[in-house]
Amino acid sequence: MNVSKLDLITGPVPTVITVLGIAALLWLVLAGRGHLLRAVPLAAAAALMVSIAFWFVTERVWNLWGAPQPLQLYVPIGLGLFALALVVPRFLHSARLRGRLITAGAVPLVLLASAVSVNAYYGSYPTVGALAGTEVQIQALPSIAPGPGAGSGSGSGVPSVQLTREATWNPPAGMPGQGTVAEVTIPGTVSGVQPGKGYVWLPPAYLATPRAVLPVLVLFHGVPGGSKDWLTGGQLAVFMDAYAAAHKGLAPIIVMPDANQGSVAEPSLCMNTSHGEAATYLAVDVPNWVKNTLNAGLGAARNWAVAGFSYGGTCALQMAVNFPDVYPTFIDISGENMPTIPAGHQALLNSYFHGDAAAFARQNPLDVFKTGHFPATAGIITVGAADSFYKPQGEQVYAA
Repeated sequence: MNVSKLDLITGPVPTVITVLGIAALLWLVLAGRGHLLRAVPLAAAAALMVSIAFWFVTERVWNLWGAPQPLQLYVPIGLGLFALALVVPRFLHSARLRGRLITAGAVPLVLLASAVSVNAYYGSYPTVGALAGTEVQIQALPSIAPGPGAGSGSGSGVPSVQLTREATWNPPAGMPGQGTVAEVTIPGTVSGVQPGKGYVWLPPAYLATPRAVLPVLVLFHGVPGGSKDWLTGGQLAVFMDAYAAAHKGLAPIIVMPDANQGSVAEPSLCMNTSHGEAATYLAVDVPNWVKNTLNAGLGAARNWAVAGFSYGGTCALQMAVNFPDVYPTFIDISGENMPTIPAGHQALLNSYFHGDAAAFARQNPLDVFKTGHFPATAGIITVGAADSFYKPQGEQVYAA
């Protein structure tokens, strides 16, 4: 049995952990009449107050998540706090060493069950391998010589460079059966941005000799989050390997850059602001690096697409609207109707644009739409049907 493939969302593993967590919580609660009447109500009240305070600070004060979160987040957190509050009274109630050892082991079980419940809702770590970071093998980036025309940075490319077509592609001998994931640092040569780690997924047909000419898909992550989220919760390598296997090894080259300027505490917003030239990084430095390093994306601009979830979806829209010659194709998945920060719009203007609302509007998609024309642009705006927070914003963007 391959332990790394064990499912953490459904199946026996989360079920067993949940049952053990419930049993552990019952052990902490059921310890005699005095314990039930005194310790349990106090622990429950303390856990409830801390949970409410956590909800208030993260959602009403900081807006840490960027959207209202469901009970599936706060109930497991509350139960974990409840278990922690019961440790000392339950420990003192146990006169024997065996009971105290069980109490010591019960709390981690409750916390683990709570974590599994939260993970099952968000799907951040679908398997044990994704949690351990072993499911996706990160390899060294193959050494690939740049071809003529690389590094133009315009995105318009050379129209004579034609994409490989599945109908006429014959996979050469020795083509790998799977794609390769490589960790990369894409430098901010033009923008001056100091980015964090990024990743690329290279399809089997790209790794073949001779190599196929393939389109490029640039993916932006959410916030909080990072580019590796596409490989863990997103299971991108698994999905793309399956896609390539069904298409003679052909698939887009996928680039997952750091869309948040590395370790910068405040989000870059994928804009050129007083915090840095993040838009230039994503629209100039990233394509230049792909052309020079991967010898890819050298054809027409329509061979490039950009996409993202949440913050990344907003970012994809921004790239498509502000740089239509670079990214004429986009997918905005559960994005917002404008770039935001938890502190609010005025704080954003003050911090990123020195209070200049006009400077923000020059890069804000809904404002640019009012005067811009995009005859060569195509996009998809999509959102969960039951998403009461992002759906209205997606509809507003779609209408614009």
